[in-house]
Amino acid sequence: MGFLKEAMSIIDISNLHKSYGPATLLNGVTFTIEEEEKVGFVGMNGCGKSTLFRIIAGLETKDEGNLSFKKGATVGYLAQDPLLDNTKTIGQEIETALNEIRDKVSKYNRLNELVSTASNGGSQKTQHAIEELSALQSWIEHHGGWNTDYRIETVLTHLKIKDKDQVISTLSGGWKKRVALAKLILQSPDLLLLDEPTNHLDAEITEWLEGYLRGCQMKGFQGALMLITHDRYFLDNVVNQMFELENGKITCFDGGYSKYLVAKGEQLLYEGRTQSRLLNLFRREEEWMSRGPKARGTKARARIGRFYELEEKTQTVVKKGLNLNFKIDQRLGGTILEITYLTKSYDGRQIFKPFCLSMKQGDRIGIIGSNGSGKTTLLKIILEQEYPTSGSVVRGKNTKISYFDQERNVLDPEMRVEDSLGEGYWITIGGEKRHKTGYLEEFLFEHHDQKKRIKTLSGGEKVRLILAKLMLEASNMLVLDEPTNDLDIPTLQLLDEALASFAGCILMVTHDRFFLDKVATGILSFEDNGEVVFYEGNYELYKSLKAQRIKERTPVEAKVQEEKRQDKSGKEKKGLSYKERLELEKIEKSIEQLEIRKGEIEAILMNPADFANNPEHLKDIAQELSLIEDSLAKQMERWEELEMKK
Repeated sequence: MGFLKEAMSIIDISNLHKSYGPATLLNGVTFTIEEEEKVGFVGMNGCGKSTLFRIIAGLETKDEGNLSFKKGATVGYLAQDPLLDNTKTIGQEIETALNEIRDKVSKYNRLNELVSTASNGGSQKTQHAIEELSALQSWIEHHGGWNTDYRIETVLTHLKIKDKDQVISTLSGGWKKRVALAKLILQSPDLLLLDEPTNHLDAEITEWLEGYLRGCQMKGFQGALMLITHDRYFLDNVVNQMFELENGKITCFDGGYSKYLVAKGEQLLYEGRTQSRLLNLFRREEEWMSRGPKARGTKARARIGRFYELEEKTQTVVKKGLNLNFKIDQRLGGTILEITYLTKSYDGRQIFKPFCLSMKQGDRIGIIGSNGSGKTTLLKIILEQEYPTSGSVVRGKNTKISYFDQERNVLDPEMRVEDSLGEGYWITIGGEKRHKTGYLEEFLFEHHDQKKRIKTLSGGEKVRLILAKLMLEASNMLVLDEPTNDLDIPTLQLLDEALASFAGCILMVTHDRFFLDKVATGILSFEDNGEVVFYEGNYELYKSLKAQRIKERTPVEAKVQEEKRQDKSGKEKKGLSYKERLELEKIEKSIEQLEIRKGEIEAILMNPADFANNPEHLKDIAQELSLIEDSLAKQMERWEELEMKK
């Protein structure tokens, strides 16, 4: 295992410089990444994180400095907007990731045949072939080359990519990112560079990717990882080092996001000469946070609130004073939003089943579910951009909605930043007249940035501009579709605070679990079977309540559903047979038990030092986890088949 081997560096970077005109992004950046090390990169949008990754990936040149890789090391890079061959199908594109692996396996087979048929086993030529054969075998094992077909199916299943014959050109940006991610996972590079990998991934896929990248199981990722993400739980659960890029320099922090918070907090507290009692609170909260979200139950909710209070005191100082404060012109009335037995179908296919929802003052409801389950469609129905198939949506007469569109269609790409706020030099916010220039500077747009065309802005800059426009509308209800994508963590911290203190109501589609835990008062869940279920509380409470709901399914419910499948003549409609229903119940119980045991083993493996004197026991534990992973993959596949048939 990794901790028993002598650590070796996979990449060494020293005195790296990169500038664009007068702007210096990297100013003497120096660091080392060791084999199997997992490093998270944080810093303001535009500070140079993505540029650094592109330089390492060989896609951009440096001005000066040195990059040194371990001999023979392979590098894989996932860009925020990955480039794929639009003429290929998903299956064909996936195959391109396996060219090197298949070449190595083919070469191994040829050498193996040569060695086995050699008449003189002691000849120099044969000995050289045996040595090369051994090296090839190690490489193939490290890159999972012996079972590529099984790995393809497993990875595609986890990423919910079902149709390998679909042409790349027909895919959305989010689906293209999944295909690119699948390619990298199958390649198993020695150094993996991921730039915002969780954008467009639902919570289930994100949690699977966490487990894979941790590499704590035998089938997990065993290489080194460099990660840029705004997903704070993802950082806390995956990385063991945090690198902060600020003013062109790298500062290193041991541990994940929660430990980074404490270390950064210590720095800020020291600078402010704050009392040491608060520092001790940080340390205790770090110990709790480091156990990960799965260890936090309902009883810990008071501590969650206290942690958030402490976290706010560690917020990175945002240059130019980014200001987020959503004010409202008019209070909400008695009726805010009433959804009654709403359904939506396309071409005879029901997207979601009838459901009801009534919003009250102060509700901040997170909408979650897999891609294509109908989340954005619901928002468009509420906004009267689409019609429901049945049911109704009633908006209160005092309800004034502002909409954040994940496609950024509210912005005209040809327009200049300053003109996007309307004509003239002045704007009005909260009854106060403001000059555009000063207002936009609060959203980190310098005077020269305000002259830029919107099409030249980064994703994070576009999000900030949309937020600036939304604040001018002074609405009492916010409808937000993936508002956290492309934002850096310091800005997210401020957005958390602004939305949590918003006096109106919020409906928000997001896969950001940390964001939902901090902001949401309820979760509207679009389930795989088309049901839409409302859960009180934040994301962690939703997970607990959903697990309890699944556990409490009874044979009586199954019988009622079976009766609904039968027509008046008593003939059974298409669906599960009695035997298949029993099989489904059995599989669900088995999956639950396997997941529990998997969690126990992963918790054990989080402390590898406990096995320093007993590596054989560690091997047994890791093998058990591997068997559980295999069994879960097979049972989940069968469960999906039965659910689809049901």
